[in-house]
Amino acid sequence: MSFTNLRNFSTKMAFTYKEAVEKLNSLQSNAALLEKLRQAGPRMNEKSLPEMRDYFKRIGYEPKDFDKLNLIHVTGTKGKGSTSALTQATLHHYDTSIKTGLFTSPHLVAVRERIRINGVPISEELYAKYTQDVWERLEATKEEAVRAMNLSEQDTKEILRNTREHPDKPIYFRFLTLVALHAFIQEKVDCAILEVGVGGEYDSTNIIERPVVCGITALGLDHVTVLGNTIDQIAWHKSGIIKPNVPVVAFEQVPAAMEVVEKRAQEKNAPLTVLHARDVSKLDGVEIGLAGLHQKYNALTAIELVKIWLKKMRGVDFTEDVPESFKKGLKLVTWPGRGQELNVRETKYSALCDNLTWFLDGAHTVESLSTCADWFKNVQKKVTSNDEVLRVLVFNCTHGRDAARLLEIISGIQSDIKFDHVIFSTNITFKQGYTADNTNKTVTLEEVTLVQQELASSWKQQVPHFDTDNIHTVPTIEDAVDFAVELAKSNSKQVQVLTTGSLIMVGNTLTVLGIQPQ
Repeated sequence: MSFTNLRNFSTKMAFTYKEAVEKLNSLQSNAALLEKLRQAGPRMNEKSLPEMRDYFKRIGYEPKDFDKLNLIHVTGTKGKGSTSALTQATLHHYDTSIKTGLFTSPHLVAVRERIRINGVPISEELYAKYTQDVWERLEATKEEAVRAMNLSEQDTKEILRNTREHPDKPIYFRFLTLVALHAFIQEKVDCAILEVGVGGEYDSTNIIERPVVCGITALGLDHVTVLGNTIDQIAWHKSGIIKPNVPVVAFEQVPAAMEVVEKRAQEKNAPLTVLHARDVSKLDGVEIGLAGLHQKYNALTAIELVKIWLKKMRGVDFTEDVPESFKKGLKLVTWPGRGQELNVRETKYSALCDNLTWFLDGAHTVESLSTCADWFKNVQKKVTSNDEVLRVLVFNCTHGRDAARLLEIISGIQSDIKFDHVIFSTNITFKQGYTADNTNKTVTLEEVTLVQQELASSWKQQVPHFDTDNIHTVPTIEDAVDFAVELAKSNSKQVQVLTTGSLIMVGNTLTVLGIQPQ
């Protein structure tokens, strides 16, 4: 059954955007189930792609149907989202008649940011429509799917104990993959750029069979510690997106990882282009819309992906390192929450003060936090006197990461950049709780509270002379924002707030500030 006839199944009113988001949230795995999946290890992942093919079949698609999207597939442990955004902007601004689709994660303010057409999040109406399409087709095939599970009574009870509300449906990210690819087909995009969610080999996006080109960004070594895998294991998963005879672009990796990427490319007879950090000189004089040296590395990868796509799909062959026609897209690319500077005048608090600026970066690894620290230090070069500025650090990190080690990167700049206050916040958005778009069932309140206590204790140890009265833990991001606003209102100095450590926290901060999806 194709989607062209899907509306014949619908007997209900059209979903509102809020209803569509609530349906999605009902597919989140709770913290207990996530822990069980982690303990199950990689064997659980081996079932992922067959399951995804079944889900796509239930909504009317075979993997080959997505070949018409002329896909670019991007993986990596750091920079894959930025690289995907740079690729989209470069391609679309090269020729605005090329209609692009972009699927990324996570979102910052609204779920619909994950699915973009020509770089713009799809509208609430379209998100609701395409979610309803997918949901109703899964509902129409539910009984058949449950029978096919062939579950014992004990297995059924186990699923219910893990509070999966809809055991016949995919979990959160996989459902979004269904919606995104369906949306791109319906919107008739000329090129869809897919960012891998996790890993590569078993990621839900890896059901695609014939992309035009694949990209592998840099491997963050600290991900090895966090994920409990060796470098070559992570490289093996990342390079799992390589397809037979399909070109692949890889940024240079540590030798052990590079060896795996090269081997898997050879096995698939996939032409491999390796980019090197030294190639960054090719971007001299080229303006990149995203701050930081690491974004230049991502830009190099994006440029090569677009070159290959245009050669294969449009017959255009480039001889320049950076074609002139690529420069507009590289300059105009936007990717909120990464090296973002936001003045209070741009927020809903504009009437309360005018001497407050947020510096937002979702860095959450040792390497990315080091880059964030360098970026914030460079910002301070514009400050004529430290006596004119009050600085506030708002920090959090995901439970399970080495909180003290991550915080150490930022506390290490205290001797150069003096923070007057530090705030450790949970990721809970408002005092009343989450918005629908940012509801998070994957962690418990006890977990996030414990992390804040650990961070406050670590800061005291790492910066022993810091005034303990200026170390704060707050229950919500709204509380952290309120603190900064009150500080600015009661001072004539400029107040700078560095918010980092968690992309979720950065996104929820933008929500509190009243920033619309970008």
